[in-house]
Amino acid sequence: MKLRAIFSTILIATAAFGIAAQDPWLHVYSPNPSVFKQFSMDGVLDISFDEAGGTMTVNTASDGPTVLSLGSIDRFAIGPNVCRIDIDTDMKVYDSTFGSYDGRPVTEIVSKTIYLEGTLHFDGRGIYEDVDAPVKIRGRGNSTWGYSKKPYRIKFTEKQKLGPVHRAKNLVLLANYLDGAMMRNFAAFAFGKLIEMPYINRSLPVDVYLNGIYKGSYHLTEKVGINNGSVDLPKEDEPNSILFELDTNSADEDEYPFNDSSFGVPVRIKDPDAPVDYYEREEWLDKWRGELNDFFGIVSGENPAEIFKVCNLETLVRYVMTFNIACNQELNHPKSVYLHKTDGGMWEFGPCWDFDWAYGYSPTYSKGQSSGSWWWNPVSYPTYENPLIGFGNASNQGGNNFFYALCNNDVFLSRFKEVWDDFYNNKQEEFWRMFNEYAATLEPSAALQATERSQYQGWDQHVEELREWIQNRFDYINSDPNYGLWE
Repeated sequence: MKLRAIFSTILIATAAFGIAAQDPWLHVYSPNPSVFKQFSMDGVLDISFDEAGGTMTVNTASDGPTVLSLGSIDRFAIGPNVCRIDIDTDMKVYDSTFGSYDGRPVTEIVSKTIYLEGTLHFDGRGIYEDVDAPVKIRGRGNSTWGYSKKPYRIKFTEKQKLGPVHRAKNLVLLANYLDGAMMRNFAAFAFGKLIEMPYINRSLPVDVYLNGIYKGSYHLTEKVGINNGSVDLPKEDEPNSILFELDTNSADEDEYPFNDSSFGVPVRIKDPDAPVDYYEREEWLDKWRGELNDFFGIVSGENPAEIFKVCNLETLVRYVMTFNIACNQELNHPKSVYLHKTDGGMWEFGPCWDFDWAYGYSPTYSKGQSSGSWWWNPVSYPTYENPLIGFGNASNQGGNNFFYALCNNDVFLSRFKEVWDDFYNNKQEEFWRMFNEYAATLEPSAALQATERSQYQGWDQHVEELREWIQNRFDYINSDPNYGLWE
């Protein structure tokens, strides 16, 4: 096997690529996905091989020698590790605020409304600056909140910069519970960035620990909001802007939910907070609800000359295209659909959000609806050939009708074709470079999580399946006369 020579080669390559400037780690991968070892090279005293005995020994200053069977080693690599977030809560056992949780150790976040205070340590692994800061943490999400791996929202007292993510007071940790590759959201964000969608989140894979307990591999990104990374408006526009969310899930009372008067789409106010004073608040709500209803009314007329007087065609095209490459059918319900406006400006779509239930994951609609009917008809086609916008599902509350009326016109489709052709012919290679780079960064974190959660074993296969699905979707969109948008 000549493992000594292999190991020396890795060390030379590591230095050549500048990894020594980071915090290098030794990652030892096993054919058994429940076994994965990693060692900080800063603490490694020496590494030796006994080829006759079939062992590899890693001797560290902290733990002494660790002996590994060569038969249990698939491969090993030296390189950077995934960034790490440690959150230690001030409360160590739940008090009466949490009812039945009273007296239990804080090993999980149990509320989406009550924050726990504590401290956060961000270990940038020598790639990014370390951060220590007071923090509050609570749960977040809709359907994802019901799974065993919880998504979180973290809130700082002052804006913090964690790695490449936008400096902000509020950030989120996406659990990617449904996503075996843990790359679906990233792939959508990367695509949006390449086609110059202006409201695209940044991404960083992180290992998360709560009170010393490993919680898993997470996706750190910005919280959806105005001037919080997602919708980064000029400061002078912030007080005169609004961000709406179209979503069929139950809204909180302080989001002042309503349904538009043209399509019956459920709407809530995502940002900013409504004025405190009753009369000022009612005037403010009437203004913005009225403007949104006016916009939906214009869309219902299906006249592109009027629609694109008040709606930014460029952000709409890129927003729908980002949903389309993932076949993210949440436009239909709708769920997690965002649009915003600055007083006196045009309606803008974005940010793009929530792509775990996409890329062929349990699709709602299939190609092959009978002529003249939009009702679902389960014809056997590959999921990458599903239409983005479909009809006939009882859970839909107008999103499909709204986007079909908004986009089914020559103005939209002509500009869609121009942006798509530019991506397909000129930017695919860059997309796959970004995809592969993120996968390589994520790999040690995915291996660590697989030792704790069996559902994430076979991560590399999930990545390959996602890669194949996306390429098939690209090619299908390019060949379909309706670009995969509808039947």
